[in-house]
Amino acid sequence: MKKLLVVLLLLYPLSASAVTYEWTDESGTVNFTEDLGNVPKKYRKKAKVLGAEESGVPQIIESSEPVKGKTKDTGAAKEKKAPGAKEEAALRNEYGAAKANLQATEQEITELRARLEDTSKMSRSEYLTLQNTLKQDEFRVGDQRKKVDQLREKAEKAGVSLEQK
Repeated sequence: MKKLLVVLLLLYPLSASAVTYEWTDESGTVNFTEDLGNVPKKYRKKAKVLGAEESGVPQIIESSEPVKGKTKDTGAAKEKKAPGAKEEAALRNEYGAAKANLQATEQEITELRARLEDTSKMSRSEYLTLQNTLKQDEFRVGDQRKKVDQLREKAEKAGVSLEQK
């Protein structure tokens, strides 16, 4: 029975793929939601992503589709243009989110390592669960670093500066 419990505890973090957003409002109340759209706009930049897998993190993208009937086609061949202000802002936002996720995961790894330093007051199963979570976070950091690097390359190719203005 104990072996079954240990196995279940080790597999439990693998099933937890939900993303939760945390933010603190003006009155100091800590709020949580699973949908970034539920976070008020003025708190979105400061919202922390909890339990995020990089590939599954939803992002809010403001729609910039033209209204039907308002487009003008000149008939000339379309040339590749430099990215507009909206594309630059979207790339900067995506880069900022990826970098924030990377920093949050690195911080979580630091906290897990600190907890693993003193094992005198934890059970064996808790210790094994922490080790498993640490390994998963280390893999996530690798993926997140790749994404940050890809976004940097994409910005360089598009001639976009990722520094906030």
